[in-house]
Amino acid sequence: MHTTPWLSQTCLVIVHGNVPPSFTEGITNYVLESNGSVLCLCSDYLGSVLPMFHTAEVRPNELVQCSYKSWKHVPLMHHLFCYQPSPSIPQFSHDEQTSLSVIPDSVEVKDSKGNSHKLKVEVLGAEETWQTPSLLLVSLNDSAKMVFSQVHLEVDPEHFESDVSNRDALVKSNKARLEILLDVLGNVLGLECISGQKEVDYSLAYFLGNHEVKQDLLDKLKNDGFLESNLSLKAGRITLKFCGKGVSPPPATSSVLPVLMHACPQTFSTFDYFENLKTEKIGRLVIFSDVLTSSMDIVQNVNFCHGFTVIPYYQTKGKGRGGNTWLSPKGCAMFSIQIHVPLNSVVGRHLPLLQHVVSLAIVTSICQLPGLEGLDIGVKWPNDIYANKKHKLGGVLVTSTVINNTAICNIGCGLNLKNEEPTVCVHELIKRMNKQLSTNLEPISYEKYFANVFNKIEEMFNLIESTGNLDNFLPIYYNYWLHSDADVEIRTTDGESKNAKVKGIDSSGYLLVELPGGVETVVHPDGNTFDMLAGLIVPKFSSS
Repeated sequence: MHTTPWLSQTCLVIVHGNVPPSFTEGITNYVLESNGSVLCLCSDYLGSVLPMFHTAEVRPNELVQCSYKSWKHVPLMHHLFCYQPSPSIPQFSHDEQTSLSVIPDSVEVKDSKGNSHKLKVEVLGAEETWQTPSLLLVSLNDSAKMVFSQVHLEVDPEHFESDVSNRDALVKSNKARLEILLDVLGNVLGLECISGQKEVDYSLAYFLGNHEVKQDLLDKLKNDGFLESNLSLKAGRITLKFCGKGVSPPPATSSVLPVLMHACPQTFSTFDYFENLKTEKIGRLVIFSDVLTSSMDIVQNVNFCHGFTVIPYYQTKGKGRGGNTWLSPKGCAMFSIQIHVPLNSVVGRHLPLLQHVVSLAIVTSICQLPGLEGLDIGVKWPNDIYANKKHKLGGVLVTSTVINNTAICNIGCGLNLKNEEPTVCVHELIKRMNKQLSTNLEPISYEKYFANVFNKIEEMFNLIESTGNLDNFLPIYYNYWLHSDADVEIRTTDGESKNAKVKGIDSSGYLLVELPGGVETVVHPDGNTFDMLAGLIVPKFSSS
């Protein structure tokens, strides 16, 4: 939070537990200066905004009855610490109305510039035994709001499975808990919320490709000890069960993925896909499934073969960079691919370059199609795809391990192809182009998109390896990246700021910047956090 350029990209900050003093000012300024919203769950941050709540009683494992709006007498688990506006006297000797009656209608809070702001204070809900506030609203205006909860609205009853009596009560009140949380997020904080989550129906998978090549891979997996005699393969948290002719597949679940070896899916045209695929290896063997947990879970845990690919239409637990979750709405085109790179190759000697190769392949697979050359889609360094220089379309994730002088690189990619939410999608961009230019360009099908991307990935690899350097690759890359001669501010770990100009990337894909005086330096993506389009590069802080 000290360094990440998050202010302009955040609609809600959620705070839980103890907040170090060094963070409180940033959170408060987010509300006062950026009109932000905060949901504070069982946290001592309450006392930073409302100093009269510095006093706390210890109440371990206390189930309380709460009332909030039309929800009455709802059993909820209280925070370990009960913050009160004034010290309470044990043995029920305090006035039960005191806790609520002494809460002021407003409070003065200063921002980072020393300006005072008057915030309105409201009690949204109270627990009934002690009449202490369970939910408080502190607001500057209709947009800048902070909600403080002293009850655990965020915790599922299953968390308390060792406490049977409390768990049973919380199970009964769970519907009310979720309704209250939804009301706080939607009606109080103004977020757009969708209630309820449908149970996921996982689907069968299909093993696509040439029969002999598929059999060669299965034989290799057996010899390597990955594939068992019953054709089961453990890939991290999911088990693949390969099913031949006459074998009834088990039900598909979050942990079991039945893979049909001699069938084709109805929702993915294998004819269109292989008709457009021009590669020698990449994308030639595919596991396709309508719904699975994460394609990266499969490729990351097994040494398959060069070019092996997993394509899901929908993921329930997609993975993003830095341990983040990748949102996987329907319409998003996702795949994971395993690339084997010899360490003595050009790319092998500069493995960080790989994410740039794949990012460029995605962009050119769209923008080099006839009629689509004018689409404003580019590469945001180091691994994002952007439309119109402001809307994120997709991203690339790369992990790697080394086995016998070969880097086993697992690449996960997601691109908004047909889904207009949460930002914009390629099909929407094509619609806009058709309207502006009075053209009638067709949207890109899933099958053609995947085939085009894999064609471009192999083409980029061949281009680099055939020349032995990046001389032919870089001009194409710079034609689609968003940062040529961009002015950026670099902040060092000691807080010093330096202005610099972006010059390009080096042979490993690291950012080359020119400091005042003409001195060039390199910036590594894994040691820094970037808001490149806002011109900010800041160092990451260790969590230790």
